[in-house]
Amino acid sequence: MVEVARSFVQELRETPHLKLTRFEDSNMSSEPSIDGEERGIRNFRRKQTGESSLTQSGQLLHSGYESSGSDAPDPDEDCSNANYRSYRRSASNRDYSRISDTRGFLSTTPVPTEYLQLPSETTPLLKVKVDDRPRASSNASTVLSSPHDDASYQSVMLSDKASAKETSKFKNWGNLFKVSLLTSTVVFAVIVMSVAEEPDHDWINFSLSDEQPYFLSLRRQLSPTYPILRLQATGPFLPQSLSNLSNVDTVFALVRRFPDGGHEVIQGHEPLVVPTAPPTTGPQVHQSTIEHSFRIPVTELLENGGNLEILVQARKLKGQISVSMLVNPFTEFTQISLIMAAVVLVGLYVLIIFELCHRTLAAMIGATAAISCLALTGDRPDLKKVVSWLDVETLCLLFGMMVIVAILCETGFFDYMAVLAFRVARGNVWPMITTLCLFTAVISAFLDNVTTILLMTAVTIKLCEVMNLDPRKVLITLVIFSNLGGAATPIGDPPNVIIISNAKVLLSGINFTTFTLHLLPGVALSAIGAYIFLRVFYRDESSLRHQQPQEVVEIQHEIDIWQKACRSLSEYSRDESYVRTILKKKVKNLKTIYRKKLVESSSPSRDDFKHNLEQLSAKYKIRNWPLLIKSGIVLTVVIILFFIQSIPDLNLSLGWIAIYGALALLVLADTDELEGIFGRVEWTTLLFFAALFVVMEALTELGLLQFIGNQTEKWILAVNEEHRLVVGIIIITWVSAFASCFIDNIPFTTVMVKIVAALGESEGLNLPVQPLIYALAFGACFGGNGTLIGASANVVCAGVAEHHGYRFTFMDFFRVGFPVMIVTTTIATGWLLFTHALLGWH
Repeated sequence: MVEVARSFVQELRETPHLKLTRFEDSNMSSEPSIDGEERGIRNFRRKQTGESSLTQSGQLLHSGYESSGSDAPDPDEDCSNANYRSYRRSASNRDYSRISDTRGFLSTTPVPTEYLQLPSETTPLLKVKVDDRPRASSNASTVLSSPHDDASYQSVMLSDKASAKETSKFKNWGNLFKVSLLTSTVVFAVIVMSVAEEPDHDWINFSLSDEQPYFLSLRRQLSPTYPILRLQATGPFLPQSLSNLSNVDTVFALVRRFPDGGHEVIQGHEPLVVPTAPPTTGPQVHQSTIEHSFRIPVTELLENGGNLEILVQARKLKGQISVSMLVNPFTEFTQISLIMAAVVLVGLYVLIIFELCHRTLAAMIGATAAISCLALTGDRPDLKKVVSWLDVETLCLLFGMMVIVAILCETGFFDYMAVLAFRVARGNVWPMITTLCLFTAVISAFLDNVTTILLMTAVTIKLCEVMNLDPRKVLITLVIFSNLGGAATPIGDPPNVIIISNAKVLLSGINFTTFTLHLLPGVALSAIGAYIFLRVFYRDESSLRHQQPQEVVEIQHEIDIWQKACRSLSEYSRDESYVRTILKKKVKNLKTIYRKKLVESSSPSRDDFKHNLEQLSAKYKIRNWPLLIKSGIVLTVVIILFFIQSIPDLNLSLGWIAIYGALALLVLADTDELEGIFGRVEWTTLLFFAALFVVMEALTELGLLQFIGNQTEKWILAVNEEHRLVVGIIIITWVSAFASCFIDNIPFTTVMVKIVAALGESEGLNLPVQPLIYALAFGACFGGNGTLIGASANVVCAGVAEHHGYRFTFMDFFRVGFPVMIVTTTIATGWLLFTHALLGWH
């Protein structure tokens, strides 16, 4: 944006008839001025065309706002008082009269009086009725009265100003309260992090034998404030499912030591027995880590706290094994930690839903608050652990694809594809939307839906601009079908990847083929239901279009772009400050034109298809064929690698493929505009994802997700055995759907897949695990459509749309996505009940 602004200023300076000067007077702002020669030429042209004279109605037609060299009307001559007042207003507010068109920085054309009679910049646009605004009359003998002389207009304006002042007062108080609350949260986090100490992470290494147990004294760790011990141990341990392969066990017990060297196990604390691989199996045994917590009563701590120790003993072991152990104390904040986690989650959603601040800032504050809550429980994470919470794979995938899409935009490819889609759909709205949704759903089933949305968003925005559609509504529809399509296969959506990667799920007999076979029909039925709902929701086709003419929409969009360019400039240098001043003038001029067009606008025009197609075909063409060929080659290779990255011998993940593709295209493009390309990367979206990952992992550490999983398990166990499968399918589907709406579905699925797999392994429940796994997949994927931050594709789409000037809020997405989530989850539940509870397909 900075380069574009500077290029405009340079063109202005090089124009022979237009000179830019700076006012050195402290009472005047630094603004562009027109030299005397150009002013004289313009006055001469006015006299030739009669623009400096007055019409029969006494209306002033020339702008006459220059501070010198212009012929101002004399109130004593043939000039009405209203006209003279119009001149005086134009002289005091010269910004309103320097207007030519929507794409010029400065204007040298005269402006009609209607421009000067517009409300001030502070007047709310939506509060001015169109019928109350003055309109030009075709009768020359009719004298146009100023709106400020009309009594009714004055009363309306006074009431609007009073209401605006009252609203501004409440807004200021609300903003002060918001800033104070957020500042207090940050200060609280700083204080907590300054006082709380990081737990000791010094692992103790020792060897075990059948005859040599190991005792660890807890004298320094234990205190009444921290009565919970978390034990972590790493060694050649086996899972319980493989305990029949070895008769060696390792026992971890909390004991009380006596002065004579004896010991006894503390009552109420059953020892932890872990199956262990014997040393004769060789060094190829995988080292695994176990965790266990001991809750010690306060009375025991007060009486025998100095004599408590951890006993580690191997049974039936021939030889020695090496074990590493870490013990950390924690405070007893089980219920309080859940409350703190819930408060952090609700606070995060309040900030995002009501748009109290940008969602990236809200996520960063939420991450800070969540880490502070962990520090209060005595489990303050160090910086290395916080960084490990980031899903670097997803961040690398997003960054690499954003760079590729940014370079591809320079070729005009997306413009050309938009015109091609307009030609195929013949200008019809729903055939075009149907084609986009079907294509997106199919591609998302086999390609990561985040990548699919990154590629499809730019084309969709350009196509909506071509067809005068509201891109936000079409993009929300598109991302919904992307999430639906991603649920059909194990590789389409991140939750499915987590599910199919679980070892217990694979042992249950679920592979790529069976997973797709069970979910694909349900996804197809749900997609049909979602499409029918959207057709009913948008039954009025005009609701998909802009409610204003295309010209007004383009001006509003241009205002947003120039404001964003102005905000991107700093005040560090004189040149940037000067360009920033010019951009502010540009925005003011565009706002004035916008108000005028808003008054004059009628219903949006509907030109014929052939005329539109001819204009669009001439306007949108491929701009850089060599770069397009290079980008096409790189993008094709990247997509092919995405499809085959699951091959065992190909050690490239999605993140590495995207990074290497972006690097290769940057080298092939051989451009000097590297800063411009990186400037189009959605850094706020990447930061939002990073902060959201920290929030969700911190909530997991606080026990919120585990609590949801345990409650789900209790609800299923409370039902009679003959109805347990039906209730289990319903509960897991809907709990997963609603939880994925408000909690990112990736960490939620990571926790829930372990609980669901454990339900299938329980012999007392007698539940088949396959239907429960499918229910989890349906709920986690479909639930992502409920809110804006429910799925990664939603956030990516919102970020790209905002970068193009089309921002949609949390409520914009919720208004459409949540009902669709209800419809699709209901259909998926019916499908699972029919095929598994009734037919017993599993």
